[in-house]
Amino acid sequence: MTQLADAILVPGRDGAYDAVLKWALLMALIVVGAVVSYDYGLLTYLFSADRSKITVLIAVLYIGFSAHCLWILVELSREYRRALNWKVQLATSTQVPALPAGGGLIDSFVSDVIRSREHPSEVEGNAHLLMMSLGASFRRRTKIGTYGADLLYKLGMLGTMVGFVMMLNSMGDLANFDVDTLRGALQKMIAGMAVSLLTTIAGLIGGILLRLEYNIADALVTDISQTAVSFTEVSLLPLMARAERNV
Repeated sequence: MTQLADAILVPGRDGAYDAVLKWALLMALIVVGAVVSYDYGLLTYLFSADRSKITVLIAVLYIGFSAHCLWILVELSREYRRALNWKVQLATSTQVPALPAGGGLIDSFVSDVIRSREHPSEVEGNAHLLMMSLGASFRRRTKIGTYGADLLYKLGMLGTMVGFVMMLNSMGDLANFDVDTLRGALQKMIAGMAVSLLTTIAGLIGGILLRLEYNIADALVTDISQTAVSFTEVSLLPLMARAERNV
């Protein structure tokens, strides 16, 4: 965490970790909203009134997916910093750089583009395919956000069905119609309705908030891809073409 803080707060920073700051700001707003809801008793009622405990499952999954989103953002920010460093380095370079020794996707991409000069006639096509592959590799990491948000929506719908089943089961208690039976049946119907509505609300809110978090990651992937395309088309490929002519 100390290294991450240094990378974000260092003077003259390149903004590579701004997405992490956006995520932290969003989470701070969510926490404030959760605290206010708890102060008014809304969260307590949400978890206590849901007899199916699906809202608890939704909350646990949301926290887990949020932690995964943070991890993805840190990893993508590191790649973004590598891309920005390559852009600066290639902009001032007069020759094709040596093959990078790093293990990141950006370093691997640059290494693959440089190796593709073994077939000069296909270098542009190879670079185009490599850029498409790079973008797909980054977006594969953020696709779990779509799955997570959809999962929370589906759990909310599942809670809706469970609530309806609880309401229908209460109808069977009305066989013996008296005051006590009617009171118990109405209480079960209200409990089933609470499960139905509360799980739906929890699923919708959790899915929307999770989608907002992963949208930050999607935007960062776009920035990385644009930076990679920029330094490849503007600097790296011209350097490679110049080197081929001088051979």
